[in-house]
Amino acid sequence: MVNQKNRKTVTCDTYCYNEAVVNRLTPKMEEMNGVEMLFKALSDATRLKITYALTLEDELCVCDVANILGTTTATASHHLRTLRNMA
Repeated sequence: MVNQKNRKTVTCDTYCYNEAVVNRLTPKMEEMNGVEMLFKALSDATRLKITYALTLEDELCVCDVANILGTTTATASHHLRTLRNMA
Protein backbone atom coordinates (compact mmCIF):
# COMPACT_ATOMS: atom_id res chain seq x y z
CA MET A 1 0.00 0.00 0.00
CA VAL A 2 1.31 3.47 -0.82
CA ASN A 3 0.35 6.44 1.26
CA GLN A 4 -0.32 9.11 -1.41
CA LYS A 5 0.28 12.00 0.98
CA ASN A 6 3.94 11.35 1.75
CA ARG A 7 4.70 8.66 -0.88
CA LYS A 8 5.97 6.17 1.68
CA THR A 9 5.27 2.50 1.32
CA VAL A 10 3.11 1.22 4.11
CA THR A 11 3.09 -2.49 4.81
CA CYS A 12 0.45 -4.51 6.57
CA ASP A 13 1.28 -6.83 9.45
CA THR A 14 -1.56 -9.10 8.41
CA TYR A 15 -2.37 -9.89 4.80
CA CYS A 16 -5.87 -8.75 4.03
CA TYR A 17 -7.65 -6.91 1.26
CA ASN A 18 -10.79 -4.91 0.71
CA GLU A 19 -12.99 -7.46 -1.05
CA ALA A 20 -15.53 -4.88 -2.22
CA VAL A 21 -12.84 -2.76 -3.87
CA VAL A 22 -11.13 -5.76 -5.45
CA ASN A 23 -14.44 -7.09 -6.79
CA ARG A 24 -15.37 -3.67 -8.18
CA LEU A 25 -12.01 -2.99 -9.87
CA THR A 26 -11.04 -6.44 -11.17
CA PRO A 27 -13.58 -6.48 -14.07
CA LYS A 28 -12.51 -2.95 -15.04
CA MET A 29 -9.01 -4.23 -15.81
CA GLU A 30 -10.45 -5.82 -18.97
CA GLU A 31 -11.27 -2.30 -20.18
CA MET A 32 -7.53 -1.62 -20.27
CA ASN A 33 -6.88 -4.12 -23.07
CA GLY A 34 -5.13 -2.29 -25.90
CA VAL A 35 -4.43 0.87 -23.91
CA GLU A 36 -0.77 -0.11 -23.58
CA MET A 37 -0.41 0.27 -27.36
CA LEU A 38 -1.63 3.85 -27.12
CA PHE A 39 0.88 4.65 -24.39
CA LYS A 40 3.63 2.89 -26.33
CA ALA A 41 2.85 5.00 -29.39
CA LEU A 42 2.80 8.22 -27.39
CA SER A 43 5.91 7.39 -25.37
CA ASP A 44 8.06 8.50 -28.31
CA ALA A 45 8.45 12.30 -28.40
CA THR A 46 8.25 12.48 -32.20
CA ARG A 47 5.04 10.45 -32.37
CA LEU A 48 3.57 12.48 -29.54
CA LYS A 49 4.30 15.68 -31.46
CA ILE A 50 2.78 14.23 -34.64
CA THR A 51 -0.34 13.21 -32.73
CA TYR A 52 -0.61 16.66 -31.21
CA ALA A 53 -0.17 18.32 -34.61
CA LEU A 54 -2.95 16.14 -35.99
CA THR A 55 -5.27 17.34 -33.22
CA LEU A 56 -4.65 20.89 -34.40
CA GLU A 57 -5.22 20.21 -38.12
CA ASP A 58 -7.68 17.87 -39.79
CA GLU A 59 -5.11 16.64 -42.28
CA LEU A 60 -1.35 16.91 -42.71
CA CYS A 61 0.87 15.70 -45.54
CA VAL A 62 4.05 13.83 -44.60
CA CYS A 63 6.01 16.83 -45.94
CA ASP A 64 4.11 19.12 -43.57
CA VAL A 65 4.85 16.80 -40.64
CA ALA A 66 8.54 16.64 -41.55
CA ASN A 67 8.82 20.43 -41.69
CA ILE A 68 6.87 20.95 -38.47
CA LEU A 69 9.19 18.53 -36.66
CA GLY A 70 12.37 19.58 -38.45
CA THR A 71 13.04 16.03 -39.64
CA THR A 72 13.34 14.28 -42.98
CA THR A 73 10.28 13.01 -44.79
CA ALA A 74 11.64 9.49 -44.29
CA THR A 75 11.67 9.95 -40.51
CA ALA A 76 8.21 11.52 -40.50
CA SER A 77 6.91 8.75 -42.75
CA HIS A 78 8.39 6.09 -40.47
CA HIS A 79 6.67 7.55 -37.40
CA LEU A 80 3.36 8.01 -39.24
CA ARG A 81 3.52 4.39 -40.40
CA THR A 82 4.27 3.27 -36.84
CA LEU A 83 1.27 5.22 -35.54
CA ARG A 84 -0.97 3.76 -38.25
CA ASN A 85 0.17 0.22 -37.47
CA MET A 86 -0.44 0.70 -33.75
CA ALA A 87 -4.02 1.84 -34.32
